[in-house]
Amino acid sequence: MPLDANPDLPRFQQIRLILRDRIRGGYYETGMPLPGERQLAQEFGVARVTVRSALARLEEEGMVARLRGKGTVPTFRHASTAATAVRGGLLDNIVSVSKRTRVTVLEWKRMPAPPAVSTALDLPPGAAVLKVVRVRKFKAQPIAYTEVFVPDDLAGALDRHTLQDTPMLVALEQHGVHVVSADQTLGAAVADLQVARILRLSPGVPLLRVSRIATDRQGRRVQYLVGLYHPERYTYQMRLSRVGGATRVWIDADSSEGDAAGSTTISPLE
Repeated sequence: MPLDANPDLPRFQQIRLILRDRIRGGYYETGMPLPGERQLAQEFGVARVTVRSALARLEEEGMVARLRGKGTVPTFRHASTAATAVRGGLLDNIVSVSKRTRVTVLEWKRMPAPPAVSTALDLPPGAAVLKVVRVRKFKAQPIAYTEVFVPDDLAGALDRHTLQDTPMLVALEQHGVHVVSADQTLGAAVADLQVARILRLSPGVPLLRVSRIATDRQGRRVQYLVGLYHPERYTYQMRLSRVGGATRVWIDADSSEGDAAGSTTISPLE
């Protein structure tokens, strides 16, 4: 399989993605080693060192194991994927997911709001905010890296130790701040060096990006979140149904865990 002659990605990354898709799709026989470096180098028309770099990245992701005397063996198992994946949705589901996962606070600091943050929270430029950076894990596997900003006067409700054990929305509610709605945008991003290390991925891997602005009963914007989610351990599931002239979107959580579901209404289906 010839590689793109003028790629946006380095050749070792192209090979990594091709092999990754093959492993996930069951292309290689379970329990059997992948073709050797020399054979793969011939297939892709590259040097062995390029193939070696691709395999090293796959090993970092947990897709393969390189065993002495046996070669490179796939370790990805389809049956385990569901066991290490979390479904997310809207506000009720977010709280439920938070209770089923574990979080580590990487950063907690007061700072002047960057322009994008002051705009999102409807604050004056440079207003004081609290920044909280966290990594969330499910069954010991990292699933999300989040940066959250709140107005500085709410920092007392979100001390570092509280956020180790209490979902942020719950902590705000305990402080008298009742979040009733949120504007949320889904998109794509790629893992930079820091995020890749935290989520145990290779740099450049595509991620789900979620940005959310939460609003309380008084219409005040009280939280701005940007989250980057592991592409294999976090899923965002929606069920669309036609109700009258509009479409109601149900965000389903994992029913086996007894989670609630949230809903929102969007324009009619075309």
